[in-house]
Amino acid sequence: MRRFFLGALAAFCLGLPATAQEDLPESVFRDYAHMREVLDGLMMQREIADVMRAFGASDEMTVEELDSLQNRVRAIFPSDFAQVSLVKRDEMGDGWAREMYAYWGGLSYIFASVVFHQREEALVAVKFKFNTDINALLTEF
Repeated sequence: MRRFFLGALAAFCLGLPATAQEDLPESVFRDYAHMREVLDGLMMQREIADVMRAFGASDEMTVEELDSLQNRVRAIFPSDFAQVSLVKRDEMGDGWAREMYAYWGGLSYIFASVVFHQREEALVAVKFKFNTDINALLTEF
């Protein structure tokens, strides 16, 4: 039901002028570059609560849970990440893909995975995960 609502809302928002595009619903991005800009910027700054909100967790986690998650990540990683790379990409067909990214600084790594659908009018992220254990995400590929 949530995805139907997001699709309908995205269709409405995408008909708006370009200046209103910054107000896209969570999990909806103008295109791949926009998704990566949001994801990489927030992950590298360890803004995990904002990443979760941008990729659809606001209806799955309370504000307190997001704040707790943010604090745990910042305790594990006291400094922002300096590098990012695409670790794995799985083309699934008809605009569907899954990607895994590594973010690191020094010898500290965190990994993120996104399943998304590139549509004609927008890119919709349908599943997002992150973990400090690469194997936890690699098993999905």
